[in-house]
Amino acid sequence: MRLSRDQLDFWGYAALFSLFLGTFSLFGTLHALNPAAADGATLLWLAVTWLASGLALLSLRHLPLPGVLLTLLGLMPYGYFAWLYFTGAPMVGAFSYFYKFSSLLVFPVVYLWCQRRSDARIEQTLMLLATVLAARVLIAFAVPGLFPGRAGNGQAALWDDVTIYEQVGPLARVFYPGVALLFFALIVSVERALTRPEGMRFELARAAFFTLALSCTLTRGFLLTTAALITLYVMIRWLTTQVSQSRRVRLLTAGALFVLGAGVAVTTTPAGLAVTRLAEQYAGQERFSLDGTNIDWRAEQARLAFTLVQTPEQRWIGVGTNVTIPEDIKAPNPWETTGELHYSFHSVQWTFGYVGLQLLIWGGLLLPLLSALRWRLRSPLALTLLTTLAFISVIGSYTIVFTNADWNFMMVVCSAFLLARAQQAAQAHRWFSAPEPLPWRPGVPSGTPLEPYD
Repeated sequence: MRLSRDQLDFWGYAALFSLFLGTFSLFGTLHALNPAAADGATLLWLAVTWLASGLALLSLRHLPLPGVLLTLLGLMPYGYFAWLYFTGAPMVGAFSYFYKFSSLLVFPVVYLWCQRRSDARIEQTLMLLATVLAARVLIAFAVPGLFPGRAGNGQAALWDDVTIYEQVGPLARVFYPGVALLFFALIVSVERALTRPEGMRFELARAAFFTLALSCTLTRGFLLTTAALITLYVMIRWLTTQVSQSRRVRLLTAGALFVLGAGVAVTTTPAGLAVTRLAEQYAGQERFSLDGTNIDWRAEQARLAFTLVQTPEQRWIGVGTNVTIPEDIKAPNPWETTGELHYSFHSVQWTFGYVGLQLLIWGGLLLPLLSALRWRLRSPLALTLLTTLAFISVIGSYTIVFTNADWNFMMVVCSAFLLARAQQAAQAHRWFSAPEPLPWRPGVPSGTPLEPYD
């Protein structure tokens, strides 16, 4: 069986991107089999990242400013590592930032890919990876004993593992990389269900598939943010696209029938008693309430961490990649420490100072957004990636995001695509805008005063 050049391109990029998104848990699987092999694979992955980025830079005419800013942020862990090495300071935890920020260094590769690939190809690649990941998550939820984690098979989990974090009653709480990718896939399915002339049932089924995968985290913030952004997206697309009247009626009718059918089933069948008992069982669970204890703990963690910021240098460039605080601030254990804060914007500021925080905000979030607004990018893929970027920003405000390779990679994909399409729109504008006639050309209107020639 011979693959065409186009197929090799598709599968090659899908394989490369899966390393950053943790789609197949390559490093976690190797770590379970042989930790030394996992360490070697990580070093090889970093080498491939540098090589691919270098080749992409040679192929690019210029790198947009946000890409430069994100690349500088990706290089900051290497600067800190060199400083710690030459000063003889402890380097515990410093190496981990190499792979946590590796996605930022791959920006030139993703930007070049977005420039040279169609929207359909980009969407197809990301949807393939999202489908594989969602299937793995649902399998872990149904059969938790097959997967690592303290509530799974007991094995230690690596960052790219699909892991069973805990049991909430009989339900497994599944943590996994690529949450932003699944949110993107859900938005794409909703977009297609709204606008495609055919295949609405398939897209609704696929949207339910990705919704179930997102729900397996049992994380209130994910679910509330997803519901809010999906609702906002549907409202905007409903008002701004030419959705046929028949499709609107079908969607509204299907939604109304589903709600009414669920209500009738709960109130008039034995299923209602089971639902009531299930609700009573989980009524006291912290996962299914708006209890603020967890968010208060995160705020206290941030306050404790910033007590270590004492000099102007630490405010501007951070405390460094080797500084940690106790994992449990209420019962500190010297053997259980962390270098990440749950407030992810604060975490970047704490480790890399105001410099790192500004590089992240302007390079990864604001400048790509402003570019999209300036050139009025309205393609479905641009809107879905804009919504995904908003999702990343909201989730990063309260939990660990910007110190994870998978979240950073999806931020890079969103930013690179928006910047690539904005650059193409700007280029098309320059090509098709007629130059203003110069005074010495025949096209000068009569009565226009000419400047004297000195």
